[in-house]
Amino acid sequence: MTDWESVKQELREADYSGFKFESGETPVPGLSGEWIEGEIAREGGLKRENQPLWARILDTLSFSGGAVDADPNHAPESIRKIATQYGLEVVIISISKDMARVALCDPSE
Repeated sequence: MTDWESVKQELREADYSGFKFESGETPVPGLSGEWIEGEIAREGGLKRENQPLWARILDTLSFSGGAVDADPNHAPESIRKIATQYGLEVVIISISKDMARVALCDPSE
């Protein structure tokens, strides 16, 4: 069983506050069971300039922003390290012009 409070504490220490616990079934691929989610600034691989050309073009044309390759490897390295430490998967739920909604969840079965 995942110690979600410890995961949230690690995220706070890495300057990612505001993650909250959720559970249930969702239409988001790979996101069900239990997870924590939060909004972070688009950084690292989630920044427009670090995306593949097709995503940069769509992101620029999109009125709200948010055309991003949702590969979990684009999440910030510190979030990926915390997920690995606890045996969790990273899921990029949604992207807006300046923010990304990211979840750390139990691995899909």
